[in-house]
Amino acid sequence: MRPFTTLARPLVAAPYIMTGLETLRDPGPRAEQVAPAVKPIADRLEWLPTKDPETLVRVQGALSLGTGVLLLTGRFHRATTLLLACQLVPALATEHRYWTEDDPERRASERSHLLKSASLFGALLMAATEPRRSPRTAELRRAAHDARVQAAAETKALRRETAAEIRNARREAARQVRDARRRGALRRARTAKAARSAQGPVKAVQGSVKTVKGQVKAAKGPMKAAQGSARRSGRAAVRKIKR
Repeated sequence: MRPFTTLARPLVAAPYIMTGLETLRDPGPRAEQVAPAVKPIADRLEWLPTKDPETLVRVQGALSLGTGVLLLTGRFHRATTLLLACQLVPALATEHRYWTEDDPERRASERSHLLKSASLFGALLMAATEPRRSPRTAELRRAAHDARVQAAAETKALRRETAAEIRNARREAARQVRDARRRGALRRARTAKAARSAQGPVKAVQGSVKTVKGQVKAAKGPMKAAQGSARRSGRAAVRKIKR
């Protein structure tokens, strides 16, 4: 808010400074304008040192110039804005009396000036009654803002690092899966090759077994014939003995 305040101070102080300078240089026109409203009020206030409208206008111009300079320099901010608001009270009461004008254009112009003065009076009252912020509070807010900015930057950097680590971990896991698949394929190929190599001796043994079985079957025929001949010879010998 400080840059906006620095910009707003000269904008608010400029009308007061210019009005004060013009009033001090030539108070006559302004004195003639406010004399009908100021003179009855000045006559009722016995404590005023003078009741001359021109002198009163000069005093008001000097006060306007001084408070405008104080506001421009930023000194005594609260008191200055309060004094500037108080200076607008006589202007609101004595100047821009649009209801006394007969010309429609003149009436609209005076009404517009009155509304502008009233709005400036309200803005000065708001500035004068604004809660004062201690320097400690401003420092704490600035430190909190810096801490939030730093935390956001650190969080962003941490997110980047985490994303990079996740990408690297995914790549490493994909590489390990590919290596495991490659090793598994090699093992399966070796196992299949060993199985094919072992099938040759197994088939040879099976062939030998079949050959032995054939030989056994071939040997059974003569054995059966020999047994038959032996049985017949024994029976013939037994018959001869019986005779």
